[in-house]
Amino acid sequence: MALMYWEDLTVGTVLKGDQVLVDRDEMIDYAVKNDPLPFHLDEESAAKSHFGGLVASGGYTITLWYRSMIPVLGTVALMAGYDFQMALPAPVRPGDKLQNHLTILEQQPASKPGRGHVVSRNALVNQDETEVLVVEVRWLIAMRP
Repeated sequence: MALMYWEDLTVGTVLKGDQVLVDRDEMIDYAVKNDPLPFHLDEESAAKSHFGGLVASGGYTITLWYRSMIPVLGTVALMAGYDFQMALPAPVRPGDKLQNHLTILEQQPASKPGRGHVVSRNALVNQDETEVLVVEVRWLIAMRP
C-alpha cells in the first residue's frame, strides 16, 4: 500500500489493524515483570476476583493495541502521536483475538506548513466485537510533499 499523507485521510475513514492473539504465557510474563496483581498472574486468585478469571494487565493490552496498529501506522506519514485519552471498558482474557479499528474523527491543517492534525478513535475489539480498549489519539501527519 502506498504511503498515506494527511490529504489522503478523511473524516470517517476506517483503518483496521492486524488481528493479534492474546497468548496466556506472554500475558502472565508481562504481568510478572510489570503489573503483578493476583488477577493477572494466578488462575485461582483470578477466579475469586470480580473478573471471575485471569485477565490481562492494562499495559499488556496497550502493547497488543500497538502490535495490531503496526501495519496501519506503517502506511501513514506519521510524525507523532501527542495526546492520548484511554479507557479499558472490558477485560482481555487469554485466547482472545483482538483487532484495532481506527476511525478518523477530525482533521485540520497545522500552524506549521507541511503537516496536519488528525484525531482518531481507536477501538481494540475482541472476537465478539466487544471493545476492550478505546483510545482517542491526536496525531501529527505529514502533508504530501
